[in-house]
Amino acid sequence: MNQTNALSRAIALAFSSLIAVSALSGCGSSDDRKTPIIDSEHDHDHGDDHDHDDESAVSTEMEQGRLFITAKDGSQAYIYSLAQDKVIQALPLTGQADAVQSSPDGHYAVVMDRTNNTVNFYHSGLEIENHGDHDHPYARDAAKMPLQLNYTRPVHFQTFGEQAGLFFDGLGATGNPIENPVKEAGFVLVTDTGIADGTLPYQKLNTSMHGTAEPRGNYVIASQRYQTTGSSLADTLSVFEQHGDHYHISQTFETKCMGLHGSGSVTDYSVFACSDGVLSVKQTGDTFSAEKISYPSSLTNIQCDGTSNSPARIGSFITNHHHNYAIGTACGQPYRVDPVSKNMTPIVWTTDSSRRIVSYDFDAHGEHLMLLDDTGKLYILDVAQNYKQTAVLNVFPNGIEGKAVPSFIVNPNTQMVYMMDDSNQQIIEIDPHDGKIESKITLNFTPSHVTWFGVKAGHDDEHSH
Repeated sequence: MNQTNALSRAIALAFSSLIAVSALSGCGSSDDRKTPIIDSEHDHDHGDDHDHDDESAVSTEMEQGRLFITAKDGSQAYIYSLAQDKVIQALPLTGQADAVQSSPDGHYAVVMDRTNNTVNFYHSGLEIENHGDHDHPYARDAAKMPLQLNYTRPVHFQTFGEQAGLFFDGLGATGNPIENPVKEAGFVLVTDTGIADGTLPYQKLNTSMHGTAEPRGNYVIASQRYQTTGSSLADTLSVFEQHGDHYHISQTFETKCMGLHGSGSVTDYSVFACSDGVLSVKQTGDTFSAEKISYPSSLTNIQCDGTSNSPARIGSFITNHHHNYAIGTACGQPYRVDPVSKNMTPIVWTTDSSRRIVSYDFDAHGEHLMLLDDTGKLYILDVAQNYKQTAVLNVFPNGIEGKAVPSFIVNPNTQMVYMMDDSNQQIIEIDPHDGKIESKITLNFTPSHVTWFGVKAGHDDEHSH
């Protein structure tokens, strides 16, 4: 699979050409992003060493990207330059940050405020502009975009390729009846182009629910709730076809997905975790079909026995564009879910059966599976060698009790991985390829959320799994 696209070629051309930094500035408008972080009065005199230093600085800034870090008090975000190894900007937040994600192409931080029912978008300040006969990368201030979404309870953000499905749970009446919700659920299709243009298509659903939306080109596979009361979990899946700024239902699957929680997408499939198995939806052009994959007997284990709040089922997935399968966890144990072969197999990662996984992800190229257990140890497994353990890192030596559960923030350009350690006011940088803790980024505030943003550089696939 060749991941090089027009944007990637633009980056390559820009890096090989002369790099200029804009001296434009503005206030209170879209021109705010034209305020330079790396300043240069540049007249294209290629003999000036100072100009070359500035060009190199912008190039490095572009290659590594930035971290968007919110403070625990909720009022500020801080922009951390990985190239300069320091906080370069403080940015006031609109509302608060209950969750933060990176947009599909990485240009924006997506900040979800579930208290005020808003979603705001912040540009990284890194971008490439087309100047006719050449392209220029720019390193500017990060800035809030004009677009704001105002739908009830933004929760799940599912990225697939250059699209993401952002699901809004809505609000149910007492007892979560299907009829007459306080506010219906819905979903928004998020793209970087749509954020820049200030328009994202939205679709309201039949009632409130804790659901999900998987984008697939002109279609979105989204949850519905037609039978379940009491619980807010969905039970049905429908295919929606885009019609401009909204969607129409084109198909609803007869096979139910009771207790739906957790979804993910790979090349031709989207998978959804149900109480009795995984519902696999295959896309062939404009045609969709669904099939249930039953849970294996090995899924019931000691972590689930007698624990009503941790049922023997998968509740989340991770995917990577290098693979045609998903990894899910059930009872704190990882399972490989292959919709092509319709197999679901456990992944052996430790000999201690009492340990469970609290966070997991692939690295940028899908070469390593990273598993953080409940003692704060990080297990790095080689995917190509049947998940052979290559390193165990004591990332959180004092354990993770009392911490916000750390997520893996993957840098798509450098393959480094970042984990937030809020109790020690730091970000831990991990190199999964070398199997080591690369560095610890010390902060003078307590972080609450972190994500990477910038310009993704494309990479040809050198490995096939």
